[in-house]
Amino acid sequence: MPQPKVSIAKIDRPIDPAAIRRAVQDAVELAGGLQVRGKRVVIKPNVFCPRPSPTTTDPRVVAALVTLAKEAGAARVTVAEGRSISTAKFRKQHNSTRACFEAVGMTAAVMEAGADEIVYLEEDEFVQTDVPNAAVLKRATVPRTILEAEYLINAPVLKNHSLTLVTLGIKNLHGIISDSDKLFGHNYRQLPQKLADILHVRRPDITVIDGVTGQEGDHADEGRPVDLGIIIAGFDTVAVDAVTSAVMGLDPMEVDTTRAAVQSGLGVGDLSKIDVVGASIESVGRVFKRPDIEISEERFPGIRVIAGDYCRSCEYYIRRGIDKLVEQELLNPDDPITLVYGKDPPAPENVEGRTIILGDCAMSSESIKRLRDNLFLDGRLRVVFTCPPMEFRMIAPRLVLD
Repeated sequence: MPQPKVSIAKIDRPIDPAAIRRAVQDAVELAGGLQVRGKRVVIKPNVFCPRPSPTTTDPRVVAALVTLAKEAGAARVTVAEGRSISTAKFRKQHNSTRACFEAVGMTAAVMEAGADEIVYLEEDEFVQTDVPNAAVLKRATVPRTILEAEYLINAPVLKNHSLTLVTLGIKNLHGIISDSDKLFGHNYRQLPQKLADILHVRRPDITVIDGVTGQEGDHADEGRPVDLGIIIAGFDTVAVDAVTSAVMGLDPMEVDTTRAAVQSGLGVGDLSKIDVVGASIESVGRVFKRPDIEISEERFPGIRVIAGDYCRSCEYYIRRGIDKLVEQELLNPDDPITLVYGKDPPAPENVEGRTIILGDCAMSSESIKRLRDNLFLDGRLRVVFTCPPMEFRMIAPRLVLD
């Protein structure tokens, strides 16, 4: 089998839409070009509302892809995306994909570029489909627009993610499944494999990474922009993620989603078996700052931690909730808030002050029953359910102030 090809194109003037378009065209052509004549093309960006680029795919990159597809003879070009669960549940002003597209300027950009339509995937008709060879997501509910796409262009942005270390081509496909499927298996132990399983549902025909500006540290509000000025493209999504991870200073096999996809036979992750064309990894790379999700009483005076065995997803959502408490100056070392989480936390029968039990592992543990009952009797029981406790990230200040 020939080695997969991944291209890297530099943008000579990243503030110039024409320069971005040239780089997108160069990257696509170096990778092998768009084979879209007479086909129904769907472009799937990453729109994280209400944050613009680099949290969201740069609209100029998506517009360039629309134009290139039309010029290559596509019969119809659709831009399609589905907002995250957090957006749907907790971002009241922009809780739909339609609102997110407007907020970040995506609607105007792609329609002006000649897109035939925009499909907001939560509004689409969904089809249930079995997922052969999947390890976690064995049955998926998928928008008809995605299933019927004759050519799928995957257009994520280059950034870190606190749960999966990076969010690139594989992670971007999370937006093509239903809300219930997004929530299913959304924990650190299952999420990487579940995301790899989506490649069994619909493998992109080409993945084009927006590296106009990257984002290090995290994928959301906590991330920091990184000026890169590159576009990365290839037909093998796993190989594209591997090369892009290396650009970010990471060992590709350190990335759980890439490793899971490789182990499932869904692509190539070994850099020695990938043909990198255009610019070299070394000439454009830099070491990205990694996600910071440390939780400790020393780091955050005003927090008391009672933790059992927990995974990275619990750590992430709890830490981001703590960040909001810090931001709103709601931590007081003289009146600490006790956070109880993980499996079998070593909890006493009672604690003083405000206490929140976080996640299904803690709530199902025998070790907290006395504490839980006493908090309930005192009228102080506060619980965030589900695995992981996603709600705490969004409403921690409300829980503390209630």
